[in-house]
Formats: sequence, C-alpha cells, structure tokens
Amino acid sequence: MAVGHRERLIDKALEFGIESFQKHEVLELYLFTLIPRMDTNPIAHRLIKKFGSFYNACNAPVEELLKVKGIGRRTAQQLKLFPQITRAYLLSAYGDKKMFSSIEEIGQYCVNLYCGRVNEAMYMLCLDANKSIIKQVLVAEGTPSQVFVEPRQIIEHVTYSPTNSVILCHNHPGGTLLPSQNDIETTQKIKAALATIGIELLDHIIVGKGSFISFYECNL
Repeated sequence: MAVGHRERLIDKALEFGIESFQKHEVLELYLFTLIPRMDTNPIAHRLIKKFGSFYNACNAPVEELLKVKGIGRRTAQQLKLFPQITRAYLLSAYGDKKMFSSIEEIGQYCVNLYCGRVNEAMYMLCLDANKSIIKQVLVAEGTPSQVFVEPRQIIEHVTYSPTNSVILCHNHPGGTLLPSQNDIETTQKIKAALATIGIELLDHIIVGKGSFISFYECNL
C-alpha cells in the first residue's frame, strides 16, 4: 500500500464526500477502522467481486464473509452489524420525540426503522389518546418475501395497556410498494379485531427501498 494512501482517501471523503467514490472505495474506507495494519484495497475489491455491493456484503452470512481472503471473524461480525448501527444512527435523530404531525413524518420514521433489514417484518406503533407513541413493537419477522401476522399477535401487545390507536408498518425488501391482496386482507382483519376492544387502526405503512406508501392516503 502506498504511503499516505489512507490519509488521502480520508481527506478526499471529508472534503468532497463519498458520492463520487467507486463501490470498492466506500467499502475500503470503512475497512480502515476494522483492519488497521493491512492494505484494505484488494480486500474491498474481493468483497465487491464476490457479493456485488457494500449492501450485499453487509448482509451476507458471516461464514461466507470468512471465505474472502483478508476477512477475519471480528471484521465479518462488524460488517454484519453495520446495517443495525446505521439504523440506530438514523433513529437517534428523533431523540425522545413521541408525536408526529403528518403522514410524511411517520412514513419517514418507518423508512428509517427498516434500514438494513433484508427480511419482511411487521412493526406496530402504539399511540395514546393524544396520538403520542407509547411503545414500538416488532410483531413478527419472516423471509425476504413474506411475513405472516395473525390479529391475535396484535391484540396480545395492546391488551392491558393505555393504547388508544395503532399504526402498522411492514416492509417489502424487494422494493415494490404495491400492497398484495394478503396485505389488504390482513390489515382488514387486524382493524376488525382491534375495533372489538375499542382501539382504532389509524394507518398501515409499507416501506420499500427508501420510500413508503400509506394505506390511509391510498384509501385502503
């Protein structure tokens, strides 16, 4: 590795941002902190060649990452944790905020909530009478293409709590925002089940590739 290469790459990132970086350079930059005494350029190239992108590398199984020359177990573990760390960073921007004033705000919050998730998962936001969030619950996690949720799973989390209304959100890792027929039918079943105990379903947000749709806005 040429003397000063790391410093030059770091200086370039700080001065101009990483938007102009090649795919391997972004990964190389991150690997600086994980592999302090080795040339990370060829390792970054090998990761991109094997997995195709920084995103895919971070979501690959640890055992697959370990097959790449230069990647040890600690580095593989840190790559796996990167999406969760990014998600925590994005959500920390909200601080202790418990109330949102628009669908756009709550939708963006849900987008951040799913940062780095490769499987479908359903969250439930429980709100009190003032529309402030009481708690946030991961109801279920499935596969990259589906998640199954029964109304009873929702009811279990709101019984004996001050929940007045609920917002559901789930993701489509493939990127499409179009709700499936199963999404619509499940939402209707959950809405009916909540109504029997006096709780209103305010919305169902679907997240996909950094965007979202609202069932409420789509009259669903």
